Amino acid sequence: MKRFRTVAMAGSLGVAALGLIGAGAHAVFTTSTTSSQQITAGTLSVEVSAPGATCTATDAFGHCTAISLPVVGPVSSTFDTTPVDITLTNVGSLPAYFTSVTVSDPNSNSIFQSELGVCEYGLGTDGHYLGVENNGLLSDIEGTQDLSGSGPYYVIQPGDSDAYSVDFYAGGNSSVCGGSAIPSLTNGAENGSVTVNISYAFQDQPNPPPVIHK
Repeated sequence: MKRFRTVAMAGSLGVAALGLIGAGAHAVFTTSTTSSQQITAGTLSVEVSAPGATCTATDAFGHCTAISLPVVGPVSSTFDTTPVDITLTNVGSLPAYFTSVTVSDPNSNSIFQSELGVCEYGLGTDGHYLGVENNGLLSDIEGTQDLSGSGPYYVIQPGDSDAYSVDFYAGGNSSVCGGSAIPSLTNGAENGSVTVNISYAFQDQPNPPPVIHK
């Protein structure tokens, strides 16, 4: 009889212990949230084109960034060329802000280079660069001109274009830009050649860039 009680009591304690374990291991509700946002980088790409031109360089997207125009000449000591319209088209997805224009030349005759007149003017297809940009002797306008400034900013929006043209002359003034007349070429310029390069640089935001508020 004594042993039965001991066993019965042990059984009671086991049930009680199981009851305590069940009371401590209860279920809970759970939930979670996730926010995701993809960021895609745009492209900055400006294509240059002109009638009769040959493309000589392309960017990473296959758009033409350098062209070679047909050779002019041989010219006389007094001449005025027929300008060719050169178009800059924003084929990227970001605005293209002008930062600088550079006029340079490789030449075989320094006298020809110093006596050649250059008139560069804008055609204003989107309201910018309308009028004369450079006009005078090539030797005087060579170099880099900063176009960034502090505003207004010259920009080509995606899908839009801007255009310019260049007139070369000697022995008078430019038929397009006017201005002061320059002398005719001298004997020292004979049989010389000059290749005039006009390069525009762009970036995807104004310079200085706008303040970003966080």
